[in-house]
Amino acid sequence: MAAARNLLNPDSPRPFAPVPYFWSDQHDMKFHAYGFLRGYDEVAVVEGDLETRRFIAAHRKGDRLTSALSVGMPPKAIHPWRSTIADRRQWSAAVHGALAA
Repeated sequence: MAAARNLLNPDSPRPFAPVPYFWSDQHDMKFHAYGFLRGYDEVAVVEGDLETRRFIAAHRKGDRLTSALSVGMPPKAIHPWRSTIADRRQWSAAVHGALAA
């Protein structure tokens, strides 16, 4: 897709920059993550809560959202975060938008 997009739009090429993803089932817990989960400056629970062990946590590096981790949530709950990370959305817009939703 990235190669085709760049061939068709040579005046505005975009680098191939996939958003890393992983998932794991550990006993009764499901983990899903998009982005880079290392070297972040801040983490915030943006959906659910820690006490119930069902939440989505967003990670910030500088002023950008860099990753999101889902624990105990259905897989579809974290899918919207992939495009938000891929778009290199600013932290405040990404997180406050999630909290308002």
